[in-house]
Amino acid sequence: MKFKNKINWLITWLAMSMLKSSLRYRLTGDNITWLQSVAPNGVLIFNRVDFIIGQCLNKTVLHVGFSDYPYTVAKIADESLLHLQLKKRTSGILGLDNDEHAIQQYKELTKDGQVIWGDITDCYPAEATGFNPDIVLLSEVLEHLANPYQAADLLFDSFAHGTKILVTVPNYAALDCMAASIHNTETIHPHHCWYFSPFTLNKLFDSNRFHLQQLHFGMYYQPKKNINRVMRKFPFNGDCIMAVFLINKP
Repeated sequence: MKFKNKINWLITWLAMSMLKSSLRYRLTGDNITWLQSVAPNGVLIFNRVDFIIGQCLNKTVLHVGFSDYPYTVAKIADESLLHLQLKKRTSGILGLDNDEHAIQQYKELTKDGQVIWGDITDCYPAEATGFNPDIVLLSEVLEHLANPYQAADLLFDSFAHGTKILVTVPNYAALDCMAASIHNTETIHPHHCWYFSPFTLNKLFDSNRFHLQQLHFGMYYQPKKNINRVMRKFPFNGDCIMAVFLINKP
């Protein structure tokens, strides 16, 4: 199986290289008008879990969507739930979720009471704002919301100047999306309402209210799994977009 995977990745690298060369003409002439810069600094690709843990290390974190429903029970059982990994590495963490059943499952299985219910498109509970987090973590959350702009407005209004917002969202140009489109179909979680690109994510977190500190791409790997050479060559086709914003108030 490992040998077959290596062959498949080699074929993918060759195919991507040929596609890059053959489609270069699409980025010339009038089409140059539509090309957008992605981030002010260098763009890299990371293991998503490792990146999040590194950003949250020794920080106080408000973890929105912590339960990862409907996978809560399974991920607690195999110890892959991100919230449990963060509890070991942060100086303090509060979980926030809008699924009461998943919250109850989590409490019963972990005996951890530092989790609360809340709707981030309506109102952050007093426990969340009073927690005064260094980081608000929104990992794989915004794509589920019917109105992510309302969530961004409330986020800005609810937390202090300088609060760090760590966001990860599925990437519209992910390799899986490309594979599906070439085969005349689409790969997407049935509960998702949106795709995101670097440009549209920056539209959501507009520069008048949020300062973009970092923007990178990520792979949905378990901790400490390395990024292979193909994805390092084509980071913009990673599984997700990862961005760090700072709330910027006058």
